Amino acid sequence: MFKIETAQAASFLVVCEEGSIRSGAERLGVEPSTISRHISALESSLNVTLVERGRKGVRPTEAGNILLLYLKRQQSDQEALLSEFDELSGMRRGELVVAVGDGFISDFIGNALATFKLAYPGFTYDILSGSTDQVLHAVRTDRAHIGLAYNARRERAIRTASQVKQPLVVLVSPTSEWAELSQPVTMQQLEMLPCALLKSGFGVGDMIRATEGVYGARLQASVQSNSLAVLRNFVREGLGATILPAFVVTREIEDKTIITKSLDIPEFSKGEASVFTRAGRRLPEGASRLVDHVIRSMAAFRQSV
Repeated sequence: MFKIETAQAASFLVVCEEGSIRSGAERLGVEPSTISRHISALESSLNVTLVERGRKGVRPTEAGNILLLYLKRQQSDQEALLSEFDELSGMRRGELVVAVGDGFISDFIGNALATFKLAYPGFTYDILSGSTDQVLHAVRTDRAHIGLAYNARRERAIRTASQVKQPLVVLVSPTSEWAELSQPVTMQQLEMLPCALLKSGFGVGDMIRATEGVYGARLQASVQSNSLAVLRNFVREGLGATILPAFVVTREIEDKTIITKSLDIPEFSKGEASVFTRAGRRLPEGASRLVDHVIRSMAAFRQSV
C-alpha cells in the first residue's frame, strides 16, 4: 500500500516553504542532514526527483510540485475534518497560526487576542512576526492561517478579508525641538528631519523608498532598522522623527509620549492595513471566526479619520 512517512512529508513541505534545507532544519529543530536524508528516502520510495538544489536555495521539481499540492490538500482536508469536530464540541479546542507584521503586534494582542481568548479559552496560538514580505510568504505557503500586514501587494494567491486606509504620519516626541513643527508636513520639511526608518521589505519602508523616487528626495535616515522598538525609542528619546501609521503607536499617543504630525504627501496617504488568507484555502472554523473578530476589534481596521 502506498504510504508517505510523516517525517519525510514534513521535511519536504518545510523545505519547499523555506526555500532551503538549512532554514527548514532550523524550523523543525533537526540537523540539515536529517532533512536531506528524509527527502532522499522520499525520492527513492517514489522513484522521482522532488527538489532541485541551486545557488539560490532549493525548489520543487515538476514532480515535487505535484506532491506539494497533494500534501497540502491532505493538510486542508484534515483541518476541515478537525474543524467540523470542533464545531460539534462547541469550539473548545484548536491551534491557530497567525502571521503578524511587527506594527500590528500590540493592537492584535491587546484588542483582538485578549477578547477572543475569553470567548474561546481552549485555543492555542502560534504567532509569527516579521516583515510584510514574510507575512505574505507565511500565508501563501499555508504556514499561517491568517496574515496581518501593512501595504501588502496584491497577489492572486491571497484573499483579502479587509483592507483599510491607514495613512503614514510623522511621529515625534512632545518634548523635542520638532514638537512645534507646522503641519501638514511637506516633503521639503521632511527632508530636514533626522529620521529612524524601517528597511525595505516592510510595507512602510517600501512606501518611503518609492515616494523618495517620485519626488527625487532623500530622507535623512540617521537610523535604519527592522525593529519598531528601535524606531519608537529613537522618537521617545527626542533624537528625531519616524514615519509610521498612527495605529502602530496607539498606546504611546494615549500616554502622550509620542505625538503625530499629518503629512502633505499624497503618496503617504495610500497605505492600507490588511488582513488576509490564502485564496482557495478552507479555513478551520476557529480561524474564520478570528478573522471576523480581528476586523471588528482592532484599531488598524477602523477607518482613519
